Amino acid sequence: MPMQRERYPPNWEELSLARRTQAGWQCEWCGIAQGTIRTGGKGKPYKVVLTVAHLGTIHPDGRPGDKHDKRDVRPENLAALCQVCHLRYDIDEHIQRAKQTRRQRQYAAGQLELFSSESENL
Repeated sequence: MPMQRERYPPNWEELSLARRTQAGWQCEWCGIAQGTIRTGGKGKPYKVVLTVAHLGTIHPDGRPGDKHDKRDVRPENLAALCQVCHLRYDIDEHIQRAKQTRRQRQYAAGQLELFSSESENL
C-alpha cells in the first residue's frame, strides 16, 4: 500500500532518516543491515530496505498508543525495521485488508451474490 503522505508530519523524511541512522542502518528487531541481499520465498533475491514503523506505544500519562497515528513520532513509538519484520508486525492488518479486497473484487464481478445465494440453498 502506498504511503499516504498527508497522514504524516511535514518533517517525516527527516525523522525517518534520523531513526534509521540512530539504528545504525540495521533492523532494530532482527539486526539485518540495510542493503543486504536476501532470498525471498520463491528463491528470488531482494534488497533489504529499512522502514520506520509506528508501534502504538503507551503514552507516559497512561493513554493507549495508536500505531495508526502517523503523527505520533515520539522516539519510543518508532522503530527502524526491515520489510520482513515490519510485515510481521502488521500481518493481522494485511490479512484483513486482503480479505476485504478479495470480497470487493468478488462483489464487483457479481460472484459474491451468486456464492451467497448458493450457500443459502445448501
